[in-house]
Amino acid sequence: MAVMFDNQQSAISNQRLRRRSRRARGFTLIEAALTTVIVGTGVLAIVAAQQAYHMKNDWAQRTGTALLLANEIRELTLTMPLYDPIHGPANFGSKGDNVLAFNCVADFAGAPGTGGLGEGWKSGEYPIDARRQRLTEYGRWRQVVTVRNIWPENLGTTFVETLGSTDMMRVTVDVQYRQSEDHDYQHVTRLSWVVTR
Repeated sequence: MAVMFDNQQSAISNQRLRRRSRRARGFTLIEAALTTVIVGTGVLAIVAAQQAYHMKNDWAQRTGTALLLANEIRELTLTMPLYDPIHGPANFGSKGDNVLAFNCVADFAGAPGTGGLGEGWKSGEYPIDARRQRLTEYGRWRQVVTVRNIWPENLGTTFVETLGSTDMMRVTVDVQYRQSEDHDYQHVTRLSWVVTR
């Protein structure tokens, strides 16, 4: 009887050992595959979130720079008279691209003979600041300025007529950026304001 009891005890011990050894073997293939899928999905989500963050950060930097460049033109024009102080509305846009020679807002209207209806003034290789200095650190940026007459009774509209017909103008700066020399300029922001005599 004692032998039988010992045999039962050893059989129970052997079963426990087999159960422990089965459990201690490791993960099953299904468990490993599920773990890989879950961890992989988490890593992909983190990478996608980081890419979205970098894209938004790049957009915010460009928009901030564009507003800075548009406000430089705004500061420059707010201190200028509408028309040439000597010749009046008859003489505008005749100074070429030399912004240092501009003495009135109407000079930003573009080439002479267009009546102020042309494309307007474009900054050259570099944009300029309110002191008319070239901003060489912004070589991929461009400021495009258009000047249009507006009716004092209705500031929300513009009309296609030569400059000099009213005492109010809307100045619009379109700030553009290009990735490289091979790319075209892309619109980033636009800023408009009204200038009066």
